[in-house]
Amino acid sequence: MLQTFPVQDLRQISARLHDEFSGLSPRCVERCVSDTWHCAEHLGIPVTPHLVERVAREHLEAMVNSVPPSTVRKTVRRSGTTLLTGHRAVPEPR
Repeated sequence: MLQTFPVQDLRQISARLHDEFSGLSPRCVERCVSDTWHCAEHLGIPVTPHLVERVAREHLEAMVNSVPPSTVRKTVRRSGTTLLTGHRAVPEPR
């Protein structure tokens, strides 16, 4: 069954993630959140704002980490455990 949440949930998630990944455009973050939401619905997974935020954060972090090392990263990597492995992220060299 298709489950929908108010649009403000998506806006709040996008705003929080854009604050965290300010090196990415707001449109890129919004698109990632929207795609994550629709993908979970398509797969039949119970969609919650918390789930969407966690999965979108992992995707955005992967996008930031895929930038070649010669490019200056404007986004600060978050510390903590990753969604898929449960292990702490490896800190960047100083």
